[in-house]
Amino acid sequence: MTPIQFKIYSLETAAEARGTVVVIDVLRAFTTAAYAFSFGAKEIRCVSAVDEALTLKSATGNSLVMGEIDGYAIPGFDLNNSPTRLLEADLSGKTLIQRTTAGTQGLTLARNAERLIAASLVTASATARYIRSLSPQTVHFIATGITSDGRGDEDVCCAEILRAKICGEAVPSREKISERIRASKNGLRFTDPDSPDFPASDLDFALAIDRFDFCLLAEREKDGSVQLSVGKG
Repeated sequence: MTPIQFKIYSLETAAEARGTVVVIDVLRAFTTAAYAFSFGAKEIRCVSAVDEALTLKSATGNSLVMGEIDGYAIPGFDLNNSPTRLLEADLSGKTLIQRTTAGTQGLTLARNAERLIAASLVTASATARYIRSLSPQTVHFIATGITSDGRGDEDVCCAEILRAKICGEAVPSREKISERIRASKNGLRFTDPDSPDFPASDLDFALAIDRFDFCLLAEREKDGSVQLSVGKG
């Protein structure tokens, strides 16, 4: 059997990703999305622009718009990009329209993917099982948090864990993973328990590795949005 070819891309090179493409955002887009489904959301539509999100909401019944700009809540949005804040909302049966600075950008930029998956640590094992079931020749990761100032190690860490799980290799302990994510530049933003935009509890939600037994499948829509749905891992 030919070994699977793995490669990690950033948002800058996302359009180069081919084959089975896994778009990763641990802090926090696809952590938040996974919790949203567990709280009863019907579907999630991901877009790249704020005005696009608001326009789609106006055309979509029983919907809420959620997201952030550089991690901060967006005026006019119903929810920010925080699993902690989802606890305050009624998501049952709702369509969520999500715009984020990293994760949803990666989905919209992955134009050459044959199969598209959104991932974070809370769906890691289910995502790996689903990918193995595809028997892919290539698996390209888009670590959306990578920036020129050294951010994004949490997404690179997740990519490394997914690769190991897909290949049946050992992964670091939960303690080591937690230490790495908390020490990352993006992880360090979640140090104030009273912050409305970066609650410390979001890290706990994000680090609940394998919290869910489903993966997040992504499909591009005709209007340019990307629809997330729950897939069995």
